[in-house]
Amino acid sequence: MIEPRPEIMNLPPYHPGRPAGVSAVINLAANENAWGPSPRVVEAWKSWEGGARYPDMDGLVLKDELSRVWGVSRETLLLGTGSGHLIKCLAETYVRPGDGVVTVFPTFSLYRQSTEMMAGRLLPLTGDGHQVDFSRLPAWVEATKPRIVFLCSPNNPTGDLAPSWIIEETLAALGAEGLLVVDEAYADFASAAPDLPKWIGERRTLAVLRTLSKAYGLAGLRIGALIADPVIIDAVSRVREPFPVSVPALAMGAVAVADETYRQEIVAAVAQGRRRLENALVERGWSVNRGAANFVWAAPGIAPRAARLKAELAARGVLTRHGDSFGAPDHLRITVGTAREIDTFLSVLDSILEEWGEQRE
Repeated sequence: MIEPRPEIMNLPPYHPGRPAGVSAVINLAANENAWGPSPRVVEAWKSWEGGARYPDMDGLVLKDELSRVWGVSRETLLLGTGSGHLIKCLAETYVRPGDGVVTVFPTFSLYRQSTEMMAGRLLPLTGDGHQVDFSRLPAWVEATKPRIVFLCSPNNPTGDLAPSWIIEETLAALGAEGLLVVDEAYADFASAAPDLPKWIGERRTLAVLRTLSKAYGLAGLRIGALIADPVIIDAVSRVREPFPVSVPALAMGAVAVADETYRQEIVAAVAQGRRRLENALVERGWSVNRGAANFVWAAPGIAPRAARLKAELAARGVLTRHGDSFGAPDHLRITVGTAREIDTFLSVLDSILEEWGEQRE
């Protein structure tokens, strides 16, 4: 039997927030948009016809909408099957065997997977599990001289937002031979996030990742975008497979991006729900990291208690994400759902705590 490369077999498989075969639950594990896509997208989907022809490989109609909304040129954009696809393309393009790649920790697992897939060395800047300390990042980059820095901001799973000065100092420490990739999957929900796409023209070692999965509610259509200097776009496009974004995804993506009013409504609803969920968990004695994304990162106590709560919630139809996959088994990551979903989550949580003989603080 042919043997796979050892780098592949050492990779941990990615486990999605929703277990296979699970349905009819409140899913607060996957950071999806609980409100769904814009009604304009729903109507466009109903009237969509086609599928016999290959999609436009450049996705020009969607690129034009993204260029308009983000204030960037078409030449600085590359589309992919979700931002995860583009993370792997960046690693395939730039990471050589033995190259160092810096991330913060805990963070999104695909940075590690993509690095080690290419036989690179992951150099994580560790935090305390509850949040990340961005202030130490420039010095860590200066000391390690990595090929790439993958920086998720707001960070998944902690929700921490990297301020502008951290990004500036990290770029300076990285120098001309490295690349800073800022993954902004959750930036729509962070009112204080710097407008990084507009930095691209003056900072050739900066790349930004965006997705239409979160605020735009198109997770099922898989649409991501890389924003970078045209030289980087050209290089990464050479490893991207042909026709990565489907015809309906390109069409629905353009409709979604054009509906800015709906995006703002979702952002406002998430901000309100996040504050409510954070405050409710604090009232119940949890340690809560007040983040800037569409989820809450919180610790109900020691690791066995977090795992037991996650299992009890799931048994009653409410899915949350256990922090063990991020190396923080005393934490849960809870997506901000609709008001009804938050009501249900809190009601189920309280019923579990009552059965355990615990009282709200």
